[in-house]
Amino acid sequence: MSSPKMTIGDYLLQRLKSLGIDIIFGVPGDYNLVYHFLIKIEDFDGIQWGNNCNELNASYAADGYARMRGIGVLVTTFGVGELSAINGIAGSYAEMVSVVHIVGTLPTA
Repeated sequence: MSSPKMTIGDYLLQRLKSLGIDIIFGVPGDYNLVYHFLIKIEDFDGIQWGNNCNELNASYAADGYARMRGIGVLVTTFGVGELSAINGIAGSYAEMVSVVHIVGTLPTA
């Protein structure tokens, strides 16, 4: 009997939950929606989606959350999404604030 396969998204959510994450911030986009990661977040027990107006706001929200809780998480789409979040992520990095930035992208195939 084979064991069920775990996706990268499933693993990320389980690991983040084990670190105490209960909100993931971000902005819905083409590549994080197409591959169902945001749906996985919505369906995952104990973690909620923190929707933001833009990626910069999401990066600052994740930074503030991390300052209060020890670690924060942000989800954006590649290209314009990750570049829009870069100032908030750079600030977190410069001040050694733990923020995980998950970027949805095209498949390699």
